Amino acid sequence: MTKPKEKKSSGRPWRDNIEAVTVSIVTIVLFKYFVLEAYKIPTGSMQPTLMGNTETGIFDRVLVDKFSFHYREPERFEVVVFKYPLNRAQNFIKRIIGMPGEELEIRDGDLWVRPAGAAKTTDDDGWRVLRRPRNIEDAQLRLLETAEEWRFEDMQAWKLEDGDTLVASKAGRAEFPRTVSIRDRYTDGYPKSLKGKIDVRTKRFNGANEVSDLRATTTVRAEAATTEVRVVLREGKRRYRFILPGPAAPADAKPMVEAFDPEGGMARATSVATAPWRLAAGAGVDVLAQNLDDLLTLELEDGPTLTLEVPAAGESRAATVAFETDGAGARFEDIALYRDIFYTTASQRVTRWSIPEGNYVMLGDNPQDSSDGRDWQLAGIKVLAGPDSGEVVRGNDRQQENPRWVERPGRESTVFFRDEQGELRWYPTAEVEVLPSMAAPLVSLDSIVGRAVLVVWPLSPQNDVYRLKWVR
Repeated sequence: MTKPKEKKSSGRPWRDNIEAVTVSIVTIVLFKYFVLEAYKIPTGSMQPTLMGNTETGIFDRVLVDKFSFHYREPERFEVVVFKYPLNRAQNFIKRIIGMPGEELEIRDGDLWVRPAGAAKTTDDDGWRVLRRPRNIEDAQLRLLETAEEWRFEDMQAWKLEDGDTLVASKAGRAEFPRTVSIRDRYTDGYPKSLKGKIDVRTKRFNGANEVSDLRATTTVRAEAATTEVRVVLREGKRRYRFILPGPAAPADAKPMVEAFDPEGGMARATSVATAPWRLAAGAGVDVLAQNLDDLLTLELEDGPTLTLEVPAAGESRAATVAFETDGAGARFEDIALYRDIFYTTASQRVTRWSIPEGNYVMLGDNPQDSSDGRDWQLAGIKVLAGPDSGEVVRGNDRQQENPRWVERPGRESTVFFRDEQGELRWYPTAEVEVLPSMAAPLVSLDSIVGRAVLVVWPLSPQNDVYRLKWVR
């Protein structure tokens, strides 16, 4: 029998090792460049969707899919990483709001869109409020702290248990908040364990706006003698009533959504279920009632879903949430109240965009703490002498940071300027002309790096923070 020949060694194991290491490095680099990369969230501009906060020490790590956009274009509401248009050496992460070929406007804290040129081709102005899919609403809504903030019509018959359950032994009413309307507090949406670590005194827009886009969820257990249970959302002078027939209601009673203005400023409108439906005595029924983007929605567990469109309320936004019963009492268990994003207008420089093809408007989910398409500005200087004479240089306009003038005693002052590519330049002050700043609110398609898909870190048991979730 012939003995099989053994494979000869190359005699150069060091070369084989180098080749293996090189191939591995190239594979990792290509994977990172073309497929998937991890990013750390440094700020709170996307809270509550993504968290980054130095005061709490919590910084999300997200995985970014860099492959999909090679085969399709980005879609509205996707959270994406892109090259910051004022300094392309930096990456930003925001949500796509405005799409190519349309106009976008912020109006009373809400977003409105229309096709470009719609005003010239339609009988009306073509604007419509921008509504989101449910999964995007769920990601953006901020949970409110409600304990100790209720006002009771009858403090003997109504009480709060365990911070999130209202117990009513007879007919009556409870309203939140107790003294003022709901406002956009900076810490809304942060985990309760972290709120105390955030110094809201340093937040310029904390509570600056009344917010009337709200969601209320609860599990209702009505007493046998209860004729009606209601969730009531107030928006300025308006009342939106979400009506649930109780166990003692007539057999043909139907759930209903009702919108009206007690002072007659809006005609009464209703949406009524097509079939009779009543709460069963003592049985827990999950209820969702909301007013989001001028659409009222009532969802009942094992019951109908009702919707009712209402006209925009404008600046009349003072808002409260109330739970009411007639005939007898009920338990409202596991109450959760949420407020929507209010796109602040106090300091933003751009509130309306006309978006050309190949461009997008990016906004943060936390407008109180986000540098985004509302306020990006390009500073500019024109070089008057030297080898760059005649060149116009543009870069991020950041007060006292860029451009930055440095005075040197006994010597000519210098201007330091970081341009759009992230390169630092400097010139004698006498050799430049400062140009007016210009708005730069758009992000081009070729600047988009990828879409955020998964939060993988942090896990912080001491803070009761577990941030493993899909990005919506």
